[in-house]
Amino acid sequence: MVLEVRPVIDWDKGKAVEFLLQSLGLSDSENVIPIYIGDDRTDEDAFKVLRERNCGYGILVSQVPKETEAFYSLRDPSEVKLFLVLLCSAPAGSVQRVDS
Repeated sequence: MVLEVRPVIDWDKGKAVEFLLQSLGLSDSENVIPIYIGDDRTDEDAFKVLRERNCGYGILVSQVPKETEAFYSLRDPSEVKLFLVLLCSAPAGSVQRVDS
């Protein structure tokens, strides 16, 4: 069972991503590539923000193909773990932005 608590204001995960990037001073950073990993429809707002701003990558976690604003997809949490392990173990400077 999932219980999602949402504020009674005009706010979504996309606005949260924008807020975090701006408040951390990373909105226009060339040295930061945001990666947002999510598995449900409420994550689409965040995927859309990253796509429209062309400033990061959304990754949908789903076992079935579906329409999404995410750039990439992984099938399940074990693939997310593998992705993060590989990303964290990459030598410094070896991870580069891939424009799609």
